[in-house]
Amino acid sequence: MAPGDVGLYARLVEEARAVADFPVYGGFECEWWPAYRSWYADYLRGELGAEYLVYGSHWVDTADGFQYIAEVSDRRLLARYVDLTVEGVSSGLYDFFAHPDLFLAGFTALDAEVRAACVAIVDAAVSAGLPLEVNGLGLQRPWIAGDSGPRAPYPVREFWEIAAERGAKIIYNSDAHRSEDVLRSATRALEFARSFGLAVEDPADVLGFLSEAPSTSPGGCPSPRARSS
Repeated sequence: MAPGDVGLYARLVEEARAVADFPVYGGFECEWWPAYRSWYADYLRGELGAEYLVYGSHWVDTADGFQYIAEVSDRRLLARYVDLTVEGVSSGLYDFFAHPDLFLAGFTALDAEVRAACVAIVDAAVSAGLPLEVNGLGLQRPWIAGDSGPRAPYPVREFWEIAAERGAKIIYNSDAHRSEDVLRSATRALEFARSFGLAVEDPADVLGFLSEAPSTSPGGCPSPRARSS
């Protein structure tokens, strides 16, 4: 969304929270850029009361501006992307990392250099205690040619095998861009993980939402308590 829509979104979440017969939480998927750290922390988390922030590392900065990482295959940009991503992972701002293997949509040959990039990102997440997300939206994208044959652009099995081997906390999620995909995409993500024995957790449980005892709002609807940070 545009920055000017953030306030509207926050109000819509509160309106939904007041009438829904299930818990409603408000949060944002954000990039990492050092100059905007206070905007994420002080405005989104502080002033608006976002109950979670998701890290989405979609871009790499170049001399000509930003490029969408899923469309990048230039090896000269891979190290820059990894450095920026590790910085975001280590920032302490976020509650989980969405589609951490998004960059493998462009870097399809999983050679030593690309695998080293996967390891660097996974190790940063393990060190920061940041959960990594198996993303169901990527399984709806057109398939591409990978080392082992046709595959989704993300999630990529080899990345998740590395994540499991190195002790990452792994969740599954839908990343739905349409309401009808909320459950469908989450189910696909879970099926993908289970297809090769990947141990995954429910994101709501990892975020602490399922363990919260709902209180009752003045209107009689469940009103979940804010999760402690």
